[in-house]
Amino acid sequence: MRNVLAIAPQWATLTGAVGALSAGSALRRSTLAMRFSVVIFDLNGTLVDTLGDLADALNEQLWSMGRPTLTADQVRQWPGENLRAILKGALAVTGAVPTDLEINQLLHEFRDRYQDRLGARAAVYPGTIETLGRLQSAGVHLALLTNKPLVPSLRLLQQMEMSKYFAYMLAGDGDLPRKPDPTGLLELMESCGGDLDHTLMVGSSRIDLETARNAGVRVALVNTDHSHGVHGMGADYVLDEMERLPHLVLGGRPSGIMPFME
Repeated sequence: MRNVLAIAPQWATLTGAVGALSAGSALRRSTLAMRFSVVIFDLNGTLVDTLGDLADALNEQLWSMGRPTLTADQVRQWPGENLRAILKGALAVTGAVPTDLEINQLLHEFRDRYQDRLGARAAVYPGTIETLGRLQSAGVHLALLTNKPLVPSLRLLQQMEMSKYFAYMLAGDGDLPRKPDPTGLLELMESCGGDLDHTLMVGSSRIDLETARNAGVRVALVNTDHSHGVHGMGADYVLDEMERLPHLVLGGRPSGIMPFME
């Protein structure tokens, strides 16, 4: 599909071939046994900690405008948002809010600063690489859905050596509406050959939760910042460690996941 970027062609081929595999295939049997055969991840704040880079870029923008800078905890209040919403929120708490036209003009500067900064202090969350490897080896189809721009997101994936795990990616500056609109999630699900019953959204914010709910798929939120804020959001699954995800996806019931609603 024209909106979906294929970032692992060999997986795109496998995705299209799954339905044609014989019933006796080991891969086909393992796919049928899975609780979820497609997993769609958020990127920033779920797989990679980019809060420091985002805060640096935002504070550079604010400083250039003569405004006070923000702490990382203040920037954390806009999880999962696109760059325009983050910039607008930061301007609202540091002074007068410009017009939409002015914000659009400032957005170009902020996007350039974000692209320059992204990856400087970023780090993959513990257990993420091992989790992605286990899911891919088991035949689970993995995709990415982010509200952040495409070019820096791809560069971040490559820098963190994660692009090989994902078949497809949708970013926030394409033709489709951004999360929490469900269109992107549903298009990724279709590209991966999935259905509503066997697709899982994995994120770390209320926007990810709302996206999954709007699409009609189940959602797991990861407590990446150890604040336990995601525990009260009403997700189907809450994971305190990313390492618990394979057990969930492949059919087990790991302890430490709450709530667990079937």
